[in-house]
Amino acid sequence: MPRRSTGQSLVEMALIAPILFALLFAIVDLGYYIWGYSTLFSAARAGAEAASQLPPYQSRLALRAQGDPRWIEDPCVQRILEVTNDSTGFFPVDVNQVTILYPNSADPNPRRLGGVIEVQIDYVIEPLTPLVSFINTMLGDNGTMRIKVTAQRTIESLGNNPNFANGIACTEPTP
Repeated sequence: MPRRSTGQSLVEMALIAPILFALLFAIVDLGYYIWGYSTLFSAARAGAEAASQLPPYQSRLALRAQGDPRWIEDPCVQRILEVTNDSTGFFPVDVNQVTILYPNSADPNPRRLGGVIEVQIDYVIEPLTPLVSFINTMLGDNGTMRIKVTAQRTIESLGNNPNFANGIACTEPTP
């Protein structure tokens, strides 16, 4: 008479299920991280494109380094920040996460046609699944992933706009 093994499948499933769920959660979170990186890089690229058309004055950008909130009053800076914000709402970019700069510090006049302007976004993505948070809690970062994306463009226009009083959209800060 053959032996019956009714509980064998249940035990096998109990042993394999955690591995399958861990693999599934890892795939979901990896896809989410890749989607986040792609979305944020597109936002930085859109910001660099806007910056190439409306490059803010260096003196305006220096205000941010000094902690002066007037750096955001410039219409050119506002437009750059506007296009870097994710329209889907999944990865909202805060003003403090965006950096606009002229990478060629040796150039005496970086805000010129043919110069280079750069937009950086520094963002932290939270995981979707609890498994990654649980595993990475032991490592200390709770599963968060810091993403720093950078996009550069050549300056194509100096912010000329006939809708503004002086014909120039960008403004220098008043002392």
